[in-house]
Amino acid sequence: MRRAKNGRVLISAHRGAKGYAPENTMAAFQRANELKADIIEFDVHLSRDNRCVVIHDETLERTSNGSGLVRAHSWAELHQLDVGSWFDTLNDSLRTERELNGVRPPRGWIGTEYVALPIPAGRFAGTKMPLLEEVLEWGKAVGMALSVEIKSPWPFYYGADFYPGLVEQLVELIERHGDPQKVMLHSFDHRACLRVKELNPELGTAISIGGALYVDLPGLLRVARAEGVAIGSNYVYPELLEEIHAANGYLFGWGLGEDPINEAAGLCQLVKWGVDFVSGGFPDLLRQVVENC
Repeated sequence: MRRAKNGRVLISAHRGAKGYAPENTMAAFQRANELKADIIEFDVHLSRDNRCVVIHDETLERTSNGSGLVRAHSWAELHQLDVGSWFDTLNDSLRTERELNGVRPPRGWIGTEYVALPIPAGRFAGTKMPLLEEVLEWGKAVGMALSVEIKSPWPFYYGADFYPGLVEQLVELIERHGDPQKVMLHSFDHRACLRVKELNPELGTAISIGGALYVDLPGLLRVARAEGVAIGSNYVYPELLEEIHAANGYLFGWGLGEDPINEAAGLCQLVKWGVDFVSGGFPDLLRQVVENC
């Protein structure tokens, strides 16, 4: 997943084109494909009956009309949920706010001019949560590269192995339904990345890193047998990129790109330093900024 051969920074659609359609749904993935994203990133949890379901949060409240832990519900129950109406409600609120008060920059905005993000006109009530195999089969059919986050709820809440067997099932489903050459896996649980390599060394992996400065990040990469590092953009600096590239790894700086026009200065700094890919929910706007840095 290093930069394309022409040196172009790769554009990842974060949870799909989630600025235009509800995150982690087929509508968001299809829109990302239409907008020619290079890769689509999404998240997987386990249901009560051990089905790999595509949703970001470990709980249902934010992006569905359900409640409680994903893990507490069967796939049949999860499949009945509406994961699109919340997005319609959010956009209706944004539209009303702009009609009443005009465009207002987010709290903490410091710049001199703020460019408002577009508000999608589509309606998504009734949208269903997809299974991993559905996304894998679609990705294989359209030739879209996929980046799957192996979710791991914080161990100090749930214990160190909240989803036993998840990695094994992910690898099996990718081999059976997807294109292993175009699917990578990443996780904040570096043990999960290592386990992927033990099961199938040909699958690409990346270790995710939170907010910190590390003594030997290439060392963590080697121990996990991973190809890449995903780290918060604020913790990216030129020497780190040099270290990762010298170790034949790639670096994804996450945290910038959701509001690409207004984050252009930070994005262009990452591009100048040599970051390999960036992500956001408006992949078309993100590409526009990155390719004009």
